[in-house]
Amino acid sequence: MPARPRSTERCGKPPNSRRVMSSYAIELLSAAHDRVGFASGLESVDRYFREVARGHLEKGVSITRVLVGANAGSPKPVLGFFTLSGIVVEAKPWPGAPKGLPSQAVPAVLLGRLAVAAVHHGKGFGAMLVAAACQLAHETIVRTGGIGLVVDAAHQQAASFYVGFGFKPVSPDQLRLFLPAKSLAGTAIIPRG
Repeated sequence: MPARPRSTERCGKPPNSRRVMSSYAIELLSAAHDRVGFASGLESVDRYFREVARGHLEKGVSITRVLVGANAGSPKPVLGFFTLSGIVVEAKPWPGAPKGLPSQAVPAVLLGRLAVAAVHHGKGFGAMLVAAACQLAHETIVRTGGIGLVVDAAHQQAASFYVGFGFKPVSPDQLRLFLPAKSLAGTAIIPRG
């Protein structure tokens, strides 16, 4: 299981991130990536990645970024991925969000899916992906506005993973979690291909 950041750390900053990330790159999903060979162990996520993610990217529904080895061949084996999209959420007291939000719905960024190939579980790639998602969400919020990053965890174990990065549960089932925009600032810099 990947090391959890201390509560005082910023979102998703894996230990020794500069040294570790020099061997890997986060890239926008393209035809150069091996979607067919990806298997996280969660069939619904794998099916989305293989059959839907590229179409969503092309249609502007969401963006998918993939973690690959820096010197990977072609097609590039995918070690993990995440998707981000815009979301409008109910204006309510979100933990850590600014006070005095408008009474209507407010914008945020949705971390729709995040998965690591099953053969690479426990190697810290999940933390790298969270860091990259936080960085990209921060860049998006700075440009367009938003109160933070929302994630809908697939199950309680996934929710616990996100809590380790500072996300706070905001739904009765504890599976919707939130990280305020101010916690996204200063996240690890991830090389992009």
